[in-house]
Amino acid sequence: MNKIVLFSNIKGGVGKTTTSAHFTEYLTEKGFPAIAVDADLQASLSRHRERELETDPEHPIPWEIIKLNTLDASKLKADMKRLRQKDSIIVIDCPGNLNDNNLSIIYSMADLIVIPMSYDVDTIDATGIFVSVIRQTTSARLVFLPNRINTTEGKAHEREMRDETISILGKLGTVTPRIKQSVVIKRYSTLYPLDKYQYAAVEHAFDRIIEEINKQ
Repeated sequence: MNKIVLFSNIKGGVGKTTTSAHFTEYLTEKGFPAIAVDADLQASLSRHRERELETDPEHPIPWEIIKLNTLDASKLKADMKRLRQKDSIIVIDCPGNLNDNNLSIIYSMADLIVIPMSYDVDTIDATGIFVSVIRQTTSARLVFLPNRINTTEGKAHEREMRDETISILGKLGTVTPRIKQSVVIKRYSTLYPLDKYQYAAVEHAFDRIIEEINKQ
């Protein structure tokens, strides 16, 4: 199975790198061949792996991390074609902006775009802008991933806004079950398995994403 799954949003702080790492590990634990791709110039995912290997250099590598150079269009096209040939689910951690025109190469080849988000007004607005822009470059299916959600119910109008947002997003794509706000979700590893608390926190949302992958 070859599927290209992006984790992307233009809003910072929604957990793109964290959820992409958790998801790649979750896929591996579920028996799917998976490769993580670091397409962010900050290279947070790659640098995280390097730090972990410095601490534990003998630990087996559970899944490969590939760095993409998004500045060179011709090389990026060639790299994406090579990724398309791999018998794996390719999980790409995308940059938190759309300023680089070469990013359209990645979006045009995606099968699924997972959009981590929260329900605050700024994030909802940014997510709307993001969807309107990427729709010009891709026909990939959209999955909205409510992440770091405070499960303490807010005021009535906040609950109403949340329900309305879910309804609107559901017309644009799939909305997964939420991942609750917790310390265990903020930390991630590129070497070690999910602990039981992390697994329980992401299980329902990630199973929904896998269902969407299998529909392709």
